[in-house]
Amino acid sequence: MRIEAVTAELRPRSDWEAVDLGLALVRRDFSRLIGAWWLGMLPALLVGAGLWFLHPVFSMLFFWWWVPVGSRLVLFRLSRVLFGDRPGWRDLLRELPRAMLRRFGHRMLLARFSPWRPLTMAVEDLEGLRGKNYRLRCRTLMRRGDSSLILIFFWRLGLVAWLLVALISTVVLFLPEAVRLEWAEYFQTWSDSSVDSVAPAGMASTWLVCAAAVMCLTDVFATGAGFGIYVNHRTWIEGWDVELAFRRISARLAKVAVMLLLAFSGIDRLGAQEPQETIERVLADPAFEVHTKTTRTPELWDWVKRLFDGLGSGGRTGGGVFSALGWVLLVSVIVLGIAGLVWLGYRYRHVFKPPTGARIGPSRPQARVVMGMEVTGASLPDDITAAALAAWREGRGHEALALLYRGAISWMIRVPRVEIAESDTEMDCLRRVKGASLVEAGYFEQLTEVWSRLAYARRVPDDAVVEGLVSRWPFGKGGSA
Repeated sequence: MRIEAVTAELRPRSDWEAVDLGLALVRRDFSRLIGAWWLGMLPALLVGAGLWFLHPVFSMLFFWWWVPVGSRLVLFRLSRVLFGDRPGWRDLLRELPRAMLRRFGHRMLLARFSPWRPLTMAVEDLEGLRGKNYRLRCRTLMRRGDSSLILIFFWRLGLVAWLLVALISTVVLFLPEAVRLEWAEYFQTWSDSSVDSVAPAGMASTWLVCAAAVMCLTDVFATGAGFGIYVNHRTWIEGWDVELAFRRISARLAKVAVMLLLAFSGIDRLGAQEPQETIERVLADPAFEVHTKTTRTPELWDWVKRLFDGLGSGGRTGGGVFSALGWVLLVSVIVLGIAGLVWLGYRYRHVFKPPTGARIGPSRPQARVVMGMEVTGASLPDDITAAALAAWREGRGHEALALLYRGAISWMIRVPRVEIAESDTEMDCLRRVKGASLVEAGYFEQLTEVWSRLAYARRVPDDAVVEGLVSRWPFGKGGSA
């Protein structure tokens, strides 16, 4: 496979663009592909001619069963033409035995009805894979989705039926009246029990010729569509378009490199006559005179190094001044570090306090109205559950659930002192209760859900749900524990 000789534009395409590519390849070489298909079907024609006089139906079935051999010769020519080769009739004749006999059982029996045959046939014939490698390769190529192959399979079935009916109907229009009546009489008397009855010769021949023409057209184009999908999948996976672009760039740069090589070789030949004299003459120019100047600037690091050398030697080698300064600097750094740590600990002392959950301190006033509802203990009845159940049974559902929800909020604020603000919503209250890790959080979550559905979505709960909330009320009477 010479990818640089490809005769079509290789680029990543969608699945249906790939199908269009395959159909375009078939149209470009249509007559020769039709010839290759009929060459593959030649054994079926010979066998079918022998069976024709015994039973035309079996002859037609054998012709249909042999179609994959013609498909493989079409695929053989398509793949060679795409990459710049032009196989002749000799090449097709040499390929014919392999198309008939290679993995005969798998191709003609197991995979005969597979809708993925246009793609898997390319893997088997063009790459020559078998067994586990063949299955892995097919899964890799179909990873982008095989829906287009399934649709092509059903498109092919529908197109065969439509074309066959259209061709036979067209032939019937041109039949003489006597022949048309003979055919109509045979159709009226034919049944499953009389399948061995002899049809008129012209009628059977017409059916066989029309079916062969329809199978030829649909199979050639379906094989081309499958080959287009195969090429597109390999382009996506293996980057054929990128490789082709690099090869074209390499070819262009190779020409430039040859020209530059020739140019530099000519310059070298011109300058190779007196190289030593040329070098000496150039270096003798005053512009190439080397001037040097050495300066030494004391650096801070040198002073620090001397200071700590004196510190490490304890004054024995570095001198007393540097030793004393080193000790002062070391002690100062240690003292400043400790002081900094103490200041940070004091500055962020609130971080080290034990968590207090979501409970409010005594200095913060408790919320009295939450979401427009009074939640103080004085605003609630003595027996919240009894009042809520009575309101529910009287048909005042909104009031009943509001009583339960207000009582729960009131208890959360006063007893475990959950930090609920007057500006909080239902979800804010639920989040604060869960953050306080209370055992009543599960009940409060269910109550919040039922209340929100009724208040905002007008979804009235069942009686069993409300009675369950009342019977499992964990907050005592009047919202007090």
